[in-house]
This record gives sequence, structure tokens and C-alpha cells, in this order.
Amino acid sequence: MKWLWFGIIASVLLGFWGLFDKLMSFQDPFISNVLIYLTTFLTALLFFLFFKKKWVFSKESFLAGLFAGVGNFFILFSLLKNLLILVLPFVSAAAIVFFFIVYFTEKPKFSFLQKFFVAAGLLLAFLGLFLISIAPVGFKVFFREFKLDFSFVFFSLIIMISFGLWTFFTYKATAKKTVDVFDYTFWQFLASFFLSIIAVLVFSVDSFSKVFSLGSLGYLYPALAGLSIFGGCFFVFKSFTEVSVLSKIQKVIVAFLANGELVPLVFLSFFILGERSFEGFLGVGIVLIGLFLLNFSENVE
Repeated sequence: MKWLWFGIIASVLLGFWGLFDKLMSFQDPFISNVLIYLTTFLTALLFFLFFKKKWVFSKESFLAGLFAGVGNFFILFSLLKNLLILVLPFVSAAAIVFFFIVYFTEKPKFSFLQKFFVAAGLLLAFLGLFLISIAPVGFKVFFREFKLDFSFVFFSLIIMISFGLWTFFTYKATAKKTVDVFDYTFWQFLASFFLSIIAVLVFSVDSFSKVFSLGSLGYLYPALAGLSIFGGCFFVFKSFTEVSVLSKIQKVIVAFLANGELVPLVFLSFFILGERSFEGFLGVGIVLIGLFLLNFSENVE
């Protein structure tokens, strides 16, 4: 059960990232993004230099970082276009993208009953994460703002596919015997840090002038968010390495935990920020039912 505990730890740590993200909403999101990934990269570099005796390039890890960077790139762009509350729910669909990539590349065989429980589990887990993601604005505001135009569809698809590919290439990196968690974090966060710089140059080049004028919290929250992301990705990698090669479902549950930081964020926001949301707690319950059905499908014929 190490894979499950590592996955839960990863989800909780990534939930803290979401919490610190909320706390630093008072400042430029582009410069926050650069500071976050600067922290992750420097942390990964320190671990790499301390624990590694030789450099091992990991293409899969670098690609994971690039796709994570692309996903964050379009989340920031959606923020500029006032589409964030519409596209953010589709980050949670990344695990479904991961499932279909694995399904078509590895071709696992499911019985009819297994397919039923897998489909029900995926649908409920996504629905639960969707409800959690719209909780800050509520049902009424979300559906009032909802609009099916090109920008919404394009951004949603790019974000969903990008984080799905981040999860997939993280999973593939664990299959390389020459690659360990320190190689993975170094190459992933190098790529993500690079794309965070590109995002500023493309959308908000003036943000660089604000780097040295931030208050103490302006540096502290991004640093804590960066450390949370580093820890979360560290345990996502460790969780995938513990998944049984005979299991067809464990990797999918890990994918949901890796992209389901909204679940622990509901509790962190409740206990630390005092935020209460019916949609959020309802969503948590539905996610747990969905993950239970996914795990149950492993044992049916």
C-alpha cells in the first residue's frame, strides 16, 4: 500500500500549493509563477548535487516539466482573459486524459463489469473535482459566466491535455531504471522554470521590474508554494514507482491523486482560511466514491 500512502502525501502537499496560491493572490501572478518555479528548480538542484554522482538526462522528466509549464502558461493566460473560473475545473480531467493514453498505449484488458466500474469511477471522480473547483464562486456564478466559445474550449483542452501528459511522462520516467526521483525533479523543474520565464516575456514583461519590490510575504508564499510543489511531485514519482506492474487501476488512482490537490485544499481552506463551501464538501464525498469504485474494479471479474 506504499503507492497509496505516497499518493495521498503528494495530494496533500500539492493542496498546500493551492493554499499558498490563494494567499499570494494579491500580487502579479506571472512573477509569483517565476518565483515558485525558481524555488522548485533550486531545491531540485540542491538535492541533485547532494545525492547524485553523475548526470543522467531524462527525456521523460524534461517532457513532464514542459507539459506542466504549458498547462500553467495557459492557466495564466486564462486569468488575463477572465476565463480562469471556466477553464480551471478541467485541470481535474487530466487524470482521464492519462487513463486514455495508458489505455491505448498499454492496451490493458478489462471485463465488461470492470469497464462499468472504471467508467463510473472516472465519471464520479471528475464530477467531484469539478464541483470542488467551482466551489469558490458557486453553481450560480459558474453557470452564469459559462460560455461555449473558441477561447474557452481551446484553453480547456490545452490545460487538460497538458496536465494529462505531465502525469503520463512522470509515469513513464519511473519505468526507466537509470532514472531516480532526483533526476526526475531536476529535469522537470528546469523545464518548468524555463517556461515560467517565457510566460513573463510573452504576456507581462513589465513584471520583472516588480521582483525586487515585493514585501516579505510576496517572497515567502511563492517559496512555500514551490517547496510544496517539489514535495508533491517527489511523492507522485515515488507513488508511481510503487505501483504493481500487474495492476491496471492503481496508476489511474495515483493520477487522480496527483491532479486532485483540490480535495485536501477544501480542508486546508476550511481549517486555515475559515472558508465553508457546500459544493466543496459535496465534491470531496463524490471524489472518494469515485476512487472507491476505481479500486473496487480491480477485484471484479
